[in-house]
Amino acid sequence: MPPAVASHRLRRRRIALFAVLAASAALSLPAAAQSLRCGTYKNADSGAVLRVESAAQGQRQLPGQAAEPYHLQRDGDQLLTANLVDRSMATLSISADGRNLEDDTDHYTLDSEAACQAEPTFAPDSCRADVASCMRQMSWAGVDSYRQWCREGIPAACTRLIENYNFMARSEWAIATVMADDSIPSSSPNVCQQDDAAFDAGACRQADNAERIQGVGKAFELAKDMPSEPTLPDEQLDEVALLCREQPSAAFCTAVASALRTAGRLPAAREALQLACGMGNGAEACVHVADTPGEASTLP
Repeated sequence: MPPAVASHRLRRRRIALFAVLAASAALSLPAAAQSLRCGTYKNADSGAVLRVESAAQGQRQLPGQAAEPYHLQRDGDQLLTANLVDRSMATLSISADGRNLEDDTDHYTLDSEAACQAEPTFAPDSCRADVASCMRQMSWAGVDSYRQWCREGIPAACTRLIENYNFMARSEWAIATVMADDSIPSSSPNVCQQDDAAFDAGACRQADNAERIQGVGKAFELAKDMPSEPTLPDEQLDEVALLCREQPSAAFCTAVASALRTAGRLPAAREALQLACGMGNGAEACVHVADTPGEASTLP
């Protein structure tokens, strides 16, 4: 065989071999991850709208209600979502072309695509740096955490903050009421004091039972008379009023307005109601704005 022919055949075989190896390599590569598109997705059944603004943030809006902020987190072909208002979490699968998001109950289809915003960065100790853990802790984390997370823009934390303040105020009211009630003995009877000549174990048990019965009755009286909306200290009122202005949400600002109204701060209460009403789903707040006198105040 002439050398030129042999060289030509060898070159053709090398080309064929390269093509086979390239195809084999392509088949061995993992499938490309589904591409999540930014834009507006709609649920045809419920009318809900999910807006994907970036890889980490979005909004969900139900018909007739205000949009609620969502934290988004990509996990392979799934999208983890956390509602920053009610703390609910869900996992949506992403279709291969990125046009559909769905789970067992919801199906969203891309309605209009938009350019993705720059993905925000979150401080290592912030709520959104580990949003799943943060949402789990929201029931018991405490006022210091709630205050920090509220300032980070987590509406659920703002609501938990004023709920805790109200709980502490009711507890303090109950303690003060019990301490001021002369019918509640401040010490155990003589029959229950072992170093007293009148000590009698049997009589002490009877006295304990009578005290328990009296205590149950007092508890019912307290529950009946306890204010559902206690007056918060001025420092706490100043704080939640300012947070309502800086991090407004319908539920939080409505609760702030109620606390301010109870304390007699009507202009500030009216301003908080206006902020709640302006969020889009504060229907109750909008109704009460007209019922709350006073010009809009300058919150501290």
